[in-house]
Amino acid sequence: MNGKIGTSQAAMLVVTTILPTAIVVLPEIIGTYAEQDSPLAIMMATLLGVGIAALIGTIIRYNNGVPFLDWIGARSSPLLATLLGLLLLQFYLDTSATILREFVNFVKDTVLLNTPITVMTTLILVITIYMVRQGIECIARVNSLVILLFLFFIPLYTFGLAGEMNVHRLLPIFDHSLSTITLASLTPTSWMSEVAILLFLAPYLKSPQKARLIGYMGLLFVFLMMMFSMITTMMVFGPQYLKLTAYPGFSTVGIIQIGRFVENLDILFISYWVLAIYLKFSIFLFATVECFKQTFRVKSSRPFIGALGLVIALECLFTWSDPAKLNIYNKEGRFLVFILFNVLLPLAVLLLTGLHQAKNKRKGCET
Repeated sequence: MNGKIGTSQAAMLVVTTILPTAIVVLPEIIGTYAEQDSPLAIMMATLLGVGIAALIGTIIRYNNGVPFLDWIGARSSPLLATLLGLLLLQFYLDTSATILREFVNFVKDTVLLNTPITVMTTLILVITIYMVRQGIECIARVNSLVILLFLFFIPLYTFGLAGEMNVHRLLPIFDHSLSTITLASLTPTSWMSEVAILLFLAPYLKSPQKARLIGYMGLLFVFLMMMFSMITTMMVFGPQYLKLTAYPGFSTVGIIQIGRFVENLDILFISYWVLAIYLKFSIFLFATVECFKQTFRVKSSRPFIGALGLVIALECLFTWSDPAKLNIYNKEGRFLVFILFNVLLPLAVLLLTGLHQAKNKRKGCET
């Protein structure tokens, strides 16, 4: 069921890996520090993200799409590969649980106000498990169609807000120090580092040698959409509004009215976001299952998808039951965790591989 995916499809998967939660969570965090200079923080984070994409793409070019942990085991030792696999499995389980919790919290706050969280969590998980069982190729095809819907929503969004936007609300620019902009860019950098999921999608790429290009294309689209969302929100409400609401982008959509026949478009945009977050969660659940498969060297991961989903659901319901705790993690802890697993660990693997190759070359010269 897991066929190969093309370069453009993989780039769109990178977009969906980052954008759905970033566009909901990041405006409030960035705006708290940078206010009207928030676009500068997004630019800095994207530049760092491009460097991370180059790192991940280099590793995939070296292993030519071989499963990541299998490649590490062949280059070093199976024991090391298993230990790294256990660490990465824990990371992907935790990350998937936070994505599920952000999904549940948003739906609970905006749409299904009286529905029990346990019911929503179970329903979302069952649907996502079904999606993952169809394979990454199927997920990629659906994801491409969902992203193409932007061609419909963006003109409608822009036209609906044209009379509400005031460019003077973006002034003054360059009003914050470099240290403040850097601080504001740390959390979005952690979201950009999610391009590292390509390490577990690499075996399903038609062209693994284009992994760098895939990362660059995905991050460029994320950058454009984040800038578009942030700037339009500030032009409508002003930079101070970013700090006062949990979902500023959806508040902007809520004021769109085009004549008497197009009103209350927020439910339309929320429905679109739900489609996107389902796809994001399915991509991360697929990567979690793939990590489990490589760590424990099982031939088929299908029997374990439900069990891994149950672990994610339990962590979602109990570890992240307090929204304030999740907000603190996103603001303060996420950067350290994501940089450790998405940047430092792949960098260490790349360096060790380079040392191993250099050592083999020296041995070859001596003989």
